[in-house]
Amino acid sequence: MGQRNPIWRGGLLSIGLAAPVVLRALASAAYADAADVTALVAADTYVAASPGFEDADAADVAWAAHVTWRGQRRGATLDYVQRESLIGGPARRELHELAYTDGTLAPMTFTLGRYRVPGGYWLFADGVQIGFALTDSVEVAVYGGARSFSNARTEQLLRTDPHVLPLVGAALTRKGDVQARVSYTLTRDRVEIPRGDGMVAESEQPEQFLDAELFALLGDRVQVTAGATMGTRYLVTYPSVAAELTDDPRLDTQYFGAQSVFGLADVRVSPEWRIAGGLTAHRTKLGQLTDTPAAQSITGSFLEASGRATWRRAKTWRLAMRTRARVWADARQAYRVYGQAQFRRGALDLQAAAGADVRVGADEPMYDNRTTFLGRASVGRKTESLELAGGVAAVSAIGDELAATPGDDTGSTRAPYTLEARSYAFGRGFWTHEAWFAGLDIEVDLYGNGARGLLQVGWAR
Repeated sequence: MGQRNPIWRGGLLSIGLAAPVVLRALASAAYADAADVTALVAADTYVAASPGFEDADAADVAWAAHVTWRGQRRGATLDYVQRESLIGGPARRELHELAYTDGTLAPMTFTLGRYRVPGGYWLFADGVQIGFALTDSVEVAVYGGARSFSNARTEQLLRTDPHVLPLVGAALTRKGDVQARVSYTLTRDRVEIPRGDGMVAESEQPEQFLDAELFALLGDRVQVTAGATMGTRYLVTYPSVAAELTDDPRLDTQYFGAQSVFGLADVRVSPEWRIAGGLTAHRTKLGQLTDTPAAQSITGSFLEASGRATWRRAKTWRLAMRTRARVWADARQAYRVYGQAQFRRGALDLQAAAGADVRVGADEPMYDNRTTFLGRASVGRKTESLELAGGVAAVSAIGDELAATPGDDTGSTRAPYTLEARSYAFGRGFWTHEAWFAGLDIEVDLYGNGARGLLQVGWAR
């Protein structure tokens, strides 16, 4: 409900102040001796048709711009995406960043405008961030303002009916060979939950995030990445009594109700061999859904281990093997093995891959035990300015573990952005010339259940 007829006005003091400064900085960047300017401007059109699936067709046109200017003590960032439907679908207009950074008052640094909040996923704020360098490698920052988007990616300020969701936080950052950051953010979220009568129940809920991340280079061959996060989780309980189906769902806010931790080590064993291993743990509850015991047992908590080994001989051969094992708190298990091979000689590029997804241990009726074949094969041509490829693929997607019933319209939830049969033929072309690029991707379902195409053109420097 938040993106109808958005306009750039109302309650936007920080953006209003930052916009002329950012645009002036970007415009004058070409004349700054020490400035480093990067720009990516692209447009694309996306078309999809999925016969037999309700509301699965799509025809969109979009453009995006990402521009950064970095001087010795000043910087500016612009990041904007706009997607419009050609067949009456919802529009998407997102200003991710429009910020100016000034470090002329060392050891302090000021950021004004719309900026990314440290540590948070999809957290943006309209306001001010102030950093203070404690040493050459350690900085502390405080930030505050209004939250730009809700967790549902709904714009909160740049709209006809702005909603001001306060946001404050602090972060401690270390730079160098060992990079680390710890941040805490306190904010509010606007939650929209559909009711049984087709209406939507809206409410504002408190939300907080505690994030930590680490990246370290151990010599010339080992890279280590680790992180941990805790955040607020909302449990939704829908009425199960027929007479109460139109009542507002019950919302239970659990502070730090979701936690996750991960670690990844990447080792270059030799010029030909590279191996990596990771471990992830995630603890959360997906939701109550109803008062029934079966629905209350749904869990999103799992432990996952993954591995990858890659062997490369010059530019001719490349072999890779990936494995993954995941165990959920309700004893469900999923295993994946996937092998890839690539051969190049001159402009010829041959690729092949095969593997399997195995899911076992599901006792609840809503989950399914199954084995899915994964594969991909293509023939292509690669030069410095042109890439062409065509082939066939079989994939699996999020949601495949859910058991489908004859009455389910599974396509309406994932189409058109995935092909429902998971087996398709594809063609791809990508061309570059100096700063310009263009590409065309086409996928056609092998069983006649859909097709999609993406055409893009852009400029980058």
